[in-house]
Amino acid sequence: MKCVRCLQDTASKIAEAPDGSKAWEVYGCSRCNYTWRSTEEEEVINPEKRDPYFQLVDVDIDDLMIPVPIPPLKKNQR
Repeated sequence: MKCVRCLQDTASKIAEAPDGSKAWEVYGCSRCNYTWRSTEEEEVINPEKRDPYFQLVDVDIDDLMIPVPIPPLKKNQR
């Protein structure tokens, strides 16, 4: 499935309505980590209608990834 943000074929469905109604689905991209719902506005899920500022076409994703540091685990203080 094509990602609506980076336009690569790296997206897949990651969740759906629990009642089986298909009222909504959530998709995620393994390349740019963007996630979106099937119920989003057209300006969010249609690349032709999205603001180009928010697209990641022809961008080196690896250069954008800044790992968030995980703080050390605090020991339980009683």
